[in-house]
Amino acid sequence: MSPSGSFPRLPLWSRWVLSVLVALVVLVLVVRFVQTHNSDAPATQSGPALVRANHEGEIVVKQDQAPHVAKLRAGVVPASGIAHAVRADMNYEINQGFLNGPLQRATCKPLKSHGDSLRFSCTVIAANVNYPFLGVVDVAARRITYCKRDPPPVPSENIPISRRCTD
Repeated sequence: MSPSGSFPRLPLWSRWVLSVLVALVVLVLVVRFVQTHNSDAPATQSGPALVRANHEGEIVVKQDQAPHVAKLRAGVVPASGIAHAVRADMNYEINQGFLNGPLQRATCKPLKSHGDSLRFSCTVIAANVNYPFLGVVDVAARRITYCKRDPPPVPSENIPISRRCTD
């Protein structure tokens, strides 16, 4: 200690070197701390929270897969009528901001049918994503019933589509 009771005064260059060394040590310690306490793994949830999240996902999928009904206009071919109906539904979803657009294409293929009920499998492509639909056109009643097919919230769980869209 110097006679005045303070530490001896270091030359300017040594104070500068000392401060840089202290800063480097602090930086290394912070980087090591972040590396050991950071994880790219998703946050874990408790069992009840996971069950609740899966249940809520199931409800959303059921609502999204709910049957929609449209009228088959006179003179319209059933395949064109259902393609127009699913295209209009997807345009609504895109315009409301529920799905990304633009809508690129909607195609429907006939499936094995019986009587006046014609069954169809449709695919709508929007923003390079395929959206599958199943539907039935009741020619006698001039009614189109269709459902969007969503993937289940949990891959091992299958949420059935309404029979109104398959029979």
